Amino acid sequence: MALRWFVHQNPLSAKLGANPETIADAIPSKLADRKTPLGELNWIFTAITDTIAWNVLPSPLFQRLFRQDLLVASMFRNFLLADRILRSLNFSPTSHPELPTTCHHPLWQAWDLAVEGCLNQLIDDGLLRKSSIAVAVEKNNDGNQKNDTSENNPARGQQTNSSADHNPPAAADAITSNM
Repeated sequence: MALRWFVHQNPLSAKLGANPETIADAIPSKLADRKTPLGELNWIFTAITDTIAWNVLPSPLFQRLFRQDLLVASMFRNFLLADRILRSLNFSPTSHPELPTTCHHPLWQAWDLAVEGCLNQLIDDGLLRKSSIAVAVEKNNDGNQKNDTSENNPARGQQTNSSADHNPPAAADAITSNM
């Protein structure tokens, strides 16, 4: 969701000439693998949201919400993102326990910079282009979405049980070294 929000708020989709809805789906990698662009962005998002929370919450509340339970921590990280998105749309999200607003925290700029750098690097390396975005989400004849992971999009068609899982693409190395 954070990637989709970034793409909607920035002119990157115009650079690609693509639908902003499909750009995040076209990033070639796995969320759980930090050696891939998507995995690195997930790690950065976690670090930034945890740091924002650490900055604005009292220590006992931070420890309870972000360090005791992984599911609770994930939920509150996503609440911080929801706070940013919804407040920009003039809505006021609430939580229990109540958290202060974090939508204008300066570390959100670090997130925006990381996403922009990653997407630009993927575009420059040719791993993210209009054709791969169009193929990432295409419609079947019955109108359902189909994610293509092989023949038409070589960047997404990585084997699941081979050394490809352990060797990051060249773009991931470049992204990691630039951050």
